[in-house]
Parts: sequence; structure tokens; C-alpha cells
Amino acid sequence: MNDLFPTCLRLEEVVCCLCGNKRSVPFLAAPDRTHHVPGIFTLHRCEFCGLIYLNPRPSSDSFAIIYPEDYGPYQELPNQTTLHADWRRLCAFIARIQPHPGQLLDVGSGSGAFLRAMRLLLPHWSVTGIEPDARAVRLARRSGARVIHATLETAPLDGTVWDAITLWNVLEHLPDPLAALRRLRQLLKPGGVIYLTIPLCDSWDARLYGSYWCGWELPRHFYAFDRLSLGRLLNAAGLIAYRSACLVGIEYHVTESLRIMINANIRRFAVRRLSTALTFSRPFRLLIRPYLWTAAWMKRCTALTIAARAA
Repeated sequence: MNDLFPTCLRLEEVVCCLCGNKRSVPFLAAPDRTHHVPGIFTLHRCEFCGLIYLNPRPSSDSFAIIYPEDYGPYQELPNQTTLHADWRRLCAFIARIQPHPGQLLDVGSGSGAFLRAMRLLLPHWSVTGIEPDARAVRLARRSGARVIHATLETAPLDGTVWDAITLWNVLEHLPDPLAALRRLRQLLKPGGVIYLTIPLCDSWDARLYGSYWCGWELPRHFYAFDRLSLGRLLNAAGLIAYRSACLVGIEYHVTESLRIMINANIRRFAVRRLSTALTFSRPFRLLIRPYLWTAAWMKRCTALTIAARAA
């Protein structure tokens, strides 16, 4: 195995990307509950600005370990035109805010699910993706998407301007989200919009499930934003959020967090299997519907979708 694919996870110490302060206090420690990368990973809260960030965190040469082949966004798309309701809602959100089509850049496009949704639902838009994972890029291009194989830092984007830029559950994965947003702001046309979907750790789901909340997703999430720290980050990047809604994963994050809790605490296989099966059942889904509806209406679901523009 060469250095491009290390056999063990390499960690690096970092400071707060928002204020540069080195002083922080431990906030939460948890294992990788999804892909089971070995180790316990610790989030710290900056003593100065309150940003929550992973420290130490995986170095860039360890990404092949923390993003394994079965990582969800990198999987091949189903060979069908049926779209997940989440993608339909996101496309509708864009269409309401920007009824006139233009050029859209999707950062962290994975295997191209959103790009395909845009081609089907908003075909007059010109869409391009950026994705650093070579496997995902091949799958996206196979489905007809136009994707640049690069990171945001290395993508040849200077001189290009965009009407819309999307980051769907991406910002929390980036090593320096402030630098990323500042660069993307420079790539916007006047009146352009940056769209983000971000898991928020002051959501009702996070408070309900604690360390079992699926939104932590350590060690792939380098940051855990709440509303205050996210607002500070956007303002520091010269952006202001002016529209928001809970559009994606409303039920998924509740049931997936419950399944994580079940798997971590129930040892007997038969009981664990039955309990997990119940989380998929129609009676259970009906039971939690009032909570889901209220959380979405109050914008307190795990994931919040935001439209931001230059301040």
C-alpha cells in the first residue's frame, strides 16, 4: 500500500478556522457509528467564538479511509428516472428563489444525484459539479453529468461566474469552510445565490439523541454548526442568509439516529433486529409524524437548507 492510500488513520492538530484561536474545550467524544473507522473522535468548542470543530482530525492523505467504497453519496445511481423527494424539494426551492435559469455549480456532487435531478426537473439550467473522489466522478460522468474532478481549492474556476452555487451537506466536511465560502462568494454573479444544506447541532433531533445523533458523523464531519456559529461563518464570508426551510432528511435523521442508538445499546441480536425493523414500520412512522411536522414547521429538523447572498 503506497502513501496515497495509508493503512492507518493520520490525524492532525488544527485551530479554529473562524477566529484562529487555539484555545478550546472538549465538547463531545464519539466513535464512527456509520463506517466504523477505528478510534474515538473528539469535537472541541472554541473558547472565543464558540465554533465546534473536530480536533485532531484526519489529514488529507487519510480521506480514502474515512470515505470508504460504500460511502452513500459515492454509490452508483439507480437506472431510473424516479427521483428522491428530497431532490425534488431542493430543485423546487431553487426554482422559487431563482425562476430564471442560469449556470449552477454543485460543490461536492458525489455520483451526480442532484445533477441528474436538475437535468430532469430544471432542464434549462446549465449545471456543473465539482467532486474530489475519482470513483464518484466516473459514476457521475457515466450518467451524463458534467463534473470537474478536483477539490474546491484546486478546481480551475477563476474567471467563471455562476448564478447559483450549491453545497448539499458539504460545508461540514471541508477543512476550511470560511475560505471555501469566501472563494465561492467571489464566483457569484451579481444577485447570485449560494444554497447550503447543513446539519445543525442545536436541532431538536440532536438534543433528543445526544451522542447518538446521526448528524455528528465523525470523523467525516470536521465541523458541527449551530445557528449562531453558522451565522457568524456566513457573515465572516460576506454572506447573509435570507431564506431557509427544512427540506431534506426530515424523517430519515430521526429514524437513523434511533437505529444508531439501538445498535449501540441492545446486545441481543434478536431484540436488536426486531427493534430496528420497527423503525421502518408504518405504525412507527405514523407515530412520529406530528413531531416531524412540528420540527419542520419550526425549522428545527436536523438539516436546514439556506439560501444566502452577498451581504
